[in-house]
Amino acid sequence: MLEVFLSIFFVSVIQNWVMVLYSLILCIEYLFFSINEEGESLVKVIFILLTFWLMMMMVMSVTQNLKTDDLLYIFIWLLMGLFAVFYTESMIMFYFSFEMSVIPILLILFGWGYQPDRLEAGFYLILYTILFSLPLLLKIFLLNKFILYSGTLEYLMFTMAFLVKVPMVGLHFWLPRAHVEAPVFGSMILAGVMLKLGGYGLFKMSLVIGDLIYKNSKSLIVFSILGGMIFSGVCFVQSDLKLLIAYSSIVHMSLMLSGMMTMHELGLIGSIMIMIGHGFCSSGLFYVLGLTYNRSLTRSMLMNKGLISIIPICSFWWFLFCSSNLSFPPCLNLPGELFLFISIIVFNFKLSFILVVFSVLSSLYSIYLFSISQQSISSAYYSFKSFSLYESLVMMLHWIPLNMFILDLSIMNY
Repeated sequence: MLEVFLSIFFVSVIQNWVMVLYSLILCIEYLFFSINEEGESLVKVIFILLTFWLMMMMVMSVTQNLKTDDLLYIFIWLLMGLFAVFYTESMIMFYFSFEMSVIPILLILFGWGYQPDRLEAGFYLILYTILFSLPLLLKIFLLNKFILYSGTLEYLMFTMAFLVKVPMVGLHFWLPRAHVEAPVFGSMILAGVMLKLGGYGLFKMSLVIGDLIYKNSKSLIVFSILGGMIFSGVCFVQSDLKLLIAYSSIVHMSLMLSGMMTMHELGLIGSIMIMIGHGFCSSGLFYVLGLTYNRSLTRSMLMNKGLISIIPICSFWWFLFCSSNLSFPPCLNLPGELFLFISIIVFNFKLSFILVVFSVLSSLYSIYLFSISQQSISSAYYSFKSFSLYESLVMMLHWIPLNMFILDLSIMNY
């Protein structure tokens, strides 16, 4: 399977973009033939297909003047690293693949970032990843020497590397910096797949130390939900569109983390759904923002007003992805959030009021994002080129799978 995906990727990059559509058809075909998989195997298949799909979208989003051999080699390195993370069975190989996949993102940030601050953002990314991953490496080496696990220290050593990658509220400081400085294709793969490595790592660890996670996650669940509620409010004070989308990713991942930490079956299923749905939705938001930035040359909300009267097709795609961001049906985020809410309420009914406030605020900032940037009166008048069919194709290939999986949720039932 890995060899087939790599060969399709190389052909589609080197030869013709038409091969991308053929590749996606093969992905869908393989997905439906893999329904009989169970447990971790099905989760691997889902994440490998998500990685392959979004890597195609990432390659298609690169403009002609940026298509160099260096970038192609980095894409190949990134694809192989991500496949190795989801494909490997060994814990030590999983760790090395997990760390190896960060380096291509760092090179993309350094080489194709927007401003000199990209160096600081890259250092934040690599230092957070390495610093909090070293305890995990130590515990993997000592894994066979412990039979019973207890205590908060062991729990943090096992999970801290993944909590940073999710990222959990309080360990998120590298993410907004990386998103702001990264190019469009860098933000797409960072939000679409790289953040899911933390959730997949926690899922993989739950198969080994599920009891340890359940016993020590009560305070983390409450902290994560409260942090998501606070960051929903933080989204309303952002003037940079890219920062708002970055903070919305933290909000979605905080809910996913809380539901997964309950170790409830619905929580685990809902977390997989949210990660898949957020991968498509967030990548699509960053792509349509990149297209808007290429025309207006600014990410400011004040300057990007009234786009519905200038580029109506732009507002159409903004509406589709903003509605998916607030879990509007038939988006896959809707059943994912419902499952997560149920698992958290079953875990502790006292969190119901916080979840109500959380769900309202997380919906309102998506409405705020669309209304401010599209329907206000512009302070200046511009004339921009409309979206091309090629650009609309990339956005459609984000939106269709995001709303297709709700037709058969049994493929998520591992």
